[in-house]
Amino acid sequence: MWNKSSSGSNIACCLKVQGLQVTVSKVARINHHGKLDLVFEPRRGFTRMPNVFQQPPLKASRELYEGKNPMATVYVMESSGGMVAGDRNDISIRLKPGSDVRMIQQSALKIYRSHTGETCVQSIDVQVEEDSRLEWMPEVIIPFADAKFQMDTTIRVAKGSKLLWGEILAPGREKRGEVFDFTSLKSTMKIAVDGELVAFDAIHFTPDTMHYAQLGMLEEALYIGSIWLVSETSSEIDLRNIQESMQVGNGLRAGITRLSSHAVHCRFLGVDQWQLQQEMKRVFTELAVRM
Repeated sequence: MWNKSSSGSNIACCLKVQGLQVTVSKVARINHHGKLDLVFEPRRGFTRMPNVFQQPPLKASRELYEGKNPMATVYVMESSGGMVAGDRNDISIRLKPGSDVRMIQQSALKIYRSHTGETCVQSIDVQVEEDSRLEWMPEVIIPFADAKFQMDTTIRVAKGSKLLWGEILAPGREKRGEVFDFTSLKSTMKIAVDGELVAFDAIHFTPDTMHYAQLGMLEEALYIGSIWLVSETSSEIDLRNIQESMQVGNGLRAGITRLSSHAVHCRFLGVDQWQLQQEMKRVFTELAVRM
């Protein structure tokens, strides 16, 4: 018969066979440290990815193209299935002058229970150099019950370049009744244009000490989405037209604002993940055409 007990970082298993007891100790899993360093540059009319460093569980696909469109589409994959207490992911992306890139996360990022009390950390560092364009299409970050997660995103955009970036935060596994059952979730976003900070956004949830249903908080909303646009032509975008075309209602709210002469921010609050994602993708596509 097996008896299992957990203490610290070790798991002890006792096996009793004909009156003889044998104790076997098994060391718990080692925290993973995924790394992904990508460098893009234009070569022979297309944006290529000549320099790639991958450390599991992070991995990037090869460049994909739509016909003669020079934009490189690259999928980012996390092969472990999710992050567990103390895991870390570091992603670095550099677009050399004249690059045109679309980054797509293959699936939602799952943050599992922190059985040790340690925080999972994901750091994203992006450099978009002169006359380049980067799109990061949003996927959902799902913190499970008792999860602890911190994400830090820093983006530096050179003058004349373009950025379109999305992010979606879930309250947990809603279909399993896990709504704001995680321990903590923190996300910080910093965007600088030509060395000047144009956006700093910090979201920090600690469900045990916060009341999200209050007026001025999330009220009835469960999901939070953001889209950030940086472009020298953003001042020409008719934000009123985009605001009026947003398909809000039935638990979905959205707003768009101009941060500076070349930056725009859209925020979405919703009770249904699918509805929020679909509207975000629609607005994302519309802004991609106009940027």
